[in-house]
Amino acid sequence: MPFPKTGDHPEAMVKTLVTIIEKTPDGGATLDDLKSAYMAVKDQQPCDKTISRIVRRINLLFDPLAYGDGDIDDDGDVLPSETPAIKIEHRNGIRYYVFTRDLTAGPHLDPGMALMMAMSLYPQQRTLLPNEFEIMMKMVFEGILQRVAEWSRLRQEIEKYVYVSGYSPARPRKNMNLIENLLTALRNKKRVNLVYYRAYDGKTVSYMVEPYGILCRHNAWYMVGRNCEVGEQHLYRLDHIERLNMVENSIYTIPKEFSLKDAYSSTWGVWTQPDAGPPERVCLRVAPNVANKFRTTLYHDSQKIGDLADGGAEVHFEVTGIQEMIPWVMSWGGTVEVIEPEWLRHSVVEGLKEALSLYQG
Repeated sequence: MPFPKTGDHPEAMVKTLVTIIEKTPDGGATLDDLKSAYMAVKDQQPCDKTISRIVRRINLLFDPLAYGDGDIDDDGDVLPSETPAIKIEHRNGIRYYVFTRDLTAGPHLDPGMALMMAMSLYPQQRTLLPNEFEIMMKMVFEGILQRVAEWSRLRQEIEKYVYVSGYSPARPRKNMNLIENLLTALRNKKRVNLVYYRAYDGKTVSYMVEPYGILCRHNAWYMVGRNCEVGEQHLYRLDHIERLNMVENSIYTIPKEFSLKDAYSSTWGVWTQPDAGPPERVCLRVAPNVANKFRTTLYHDSQKIGDLADGGAEVHFEVTGIQEMIPWVMSWGGTVEVIEPEWLRHSVVEGLKEALSLYQG
């Protein structure tokens, strides 16, 4: 019986199969799941018949004799005579696609050796040993799928027992693309044109920048570079870059004295300029109920901690850009008190008064 027509869509077939394998422990993949998987690689909406043909072709890859003179399903397709690799179950009026094979057993022959044997049989494929060739290729195919199944199970175990959360960029893929393009620009010393959202006034502006480096601080990515228009070094937050293009017919040099580590290792945040002066001493008194948080968490490389008699702690930092600490200190409420410098203590007091006035009308 000839293979069902599916066109030349190997990526869609693989994505469909992987989706069904991943969804099977939860009861199977729905038709909508498979359509979404198809669209992810083909960027177009498939019809129900297309999905049925893909599933049928996958079944034939597992067992070329799967379809005989069986019954006809609701779509008019011939049903497999035996349990296929992918079977269809109907529950509560919904069609589920379930993977039935146990890939943990895997082929008894190493896939690499099977491939070599299959290639050696290739001249005989259409003559003396056609069945043996099919068997070898089937073993290679199942060996690959075994690795897919192992990865799927591992990922499900990780997601079940390990959960990592926290604030992060809302569009990580965009940031990764920008990082890749910026690294290329850095390597080739190419200027970049930015379309940039300026947060302090809400305007979108254009800049030409010479990239000096990429910095990650407090779960946010930044580009450090020289603004060609004003001739000064500035910082640009990546998730505020709406568009970035390399200027191909450009070249620049990074100052020999520039070091990203030297420029930002002592700063608390990121907006302090590299020539901000020497680090300043900050001393905090931490209440006993949160002191252990400071003992187990390093908030800055310069952090030093000492125990107090009441169970609290005294924490010291040597940092520049201390004004960026104000929101962080305020977030601790009454559990953290600024001891020095005096101006920082006063700034926190004024900030707390301003916050309180919002609630007092």
